Amino acid sequence: MSSLLIALALLINLPYSGATAAATSKSMTFQAEGWADNWYSLYINGKKVGEDPVPITTTRSFNSTTIKFTATYPFTVGVIAKDYTENASGLEYIGQPNQQIGDGGFALQIRDLSTGKIVASSNKSWKALVVNKAPTNPTCEKSSNPLQDCTLMNTPVPSNWSGPTYKDSKWSSAVEFSQEAVGVKDGYFDIAWSSATKLIWGSDLKLDNVILFRTTVKSSRQASSSSVTSPSIADLKVTSANVSVTGALDRSATCDGAGLVPQVSWSVPTKQVSTYVLIMDTIPGPPRPGDSELSDHNSLAIFDIPSTVHEISSKSLSVGTLGLSFKGSLGYEPPCSQGTGEKVYTFTVYALSDSLRLSQSSATAASILKAMQGKIVAKGKLDSTYARA
Repeated sequence: MSSLLIALALLINLPYSGATAAATSKSMTFQAEGWADNWYSLYINGKKVGEDPVPITTTRSFNSTTIKFTATYPFTVGVIAKDYTENASGLEYIGQPNQQIGDGGFALQIRDLSTGKIVASSNKSWKALVVNKAPTNPTCEKSSNPLQDCTLMNTPVPSNWSGPTYKDSKWSSAVEFSQEAVGVKDGYFDIAWSSATKLIWGSDLKLDNVILFRTTVKSSRQASSSSVTSPSIADLKVTSANVSVTGALDRSATCDGAGLVPQVSWSVPTKQVSTYVLIMDTIPGPPRPGDSELSDHNSLAIFDIPSTVHEISSKSLSVGTLGLSFKGSLGYEPPCSQGTGEKVYTFTVYALSDSLRLSQSSATAASILKAMQGKIVAKGKLDSTYARA
């Protein structure tokens, strides 16, 4: 626009919008898709837009979370990620035989819903600041008085740390970890992850308990070339004749009884299904002599169950393909938890868009869950409890 036209616009009191309109970004709708061990909250340009709805103190809080928000390019992403600790010592299961230092992990990707493209992926380019580390003396792990014996490090949370004007040049780079190192489970496999999205944490998966993350999304041109369409996961209703109305697992399904395979049935999803997967697992009690420390013990894993089958019983284990139990054997391993108190046993059924075609010899629960990634169209679970006398 010439200077004469600009002057004319000013004289007749009209706003000059030629360059300004071109520079103004349009507000867009985005979807953040995240998973954390154990919890996270999300900030956009310094404003909290959502958080993991499952409290960090909840057992097995490893669910996936989607959070929608609106923003204009560029925008700043801030995350508070936390691993569960029972108290300031940094330990969990305090006073129990499996008292230990827990570990964490976090992954997030942001999708521009106008294009379906991933425009931000957690990886080592993100900035990270550890604000709680404990215990800083890991030798206190088995202490009978961890609050007294364990030491910690706290760093004040900086003011406006999640805002666009904050300078994070002194922060460290986030550290990437493999799925195996983090031990991903449950909701992690409900998200169709871009190959650009990595699991990140501070430099120490075990000792770093609260971490701040930051990145800036400059434009839609950052979209990942490997981005994929996020699946919509429907709900399945899972029931069992061996689980009472109060949620108690029948003794006959445990090592205290006959060790019978529990009957499990599930509803028919509205979406087209190719196969089903059934996994029964638990967070174990104290390990037996010779056992390794595992975060989950699966009593049963069955995959490639035909789409026409909606029930498993002790008489139908030939339907589908048996996977390995936590002991490495094919078939059902009846619950026989060590230690007193109720244990939670979870039946999870996944409806898949394709078969897995895994080899039985390598079909652990972890490998089955990994192979399901991007194929889950419906999912349901049933929790049951059992306490040994």
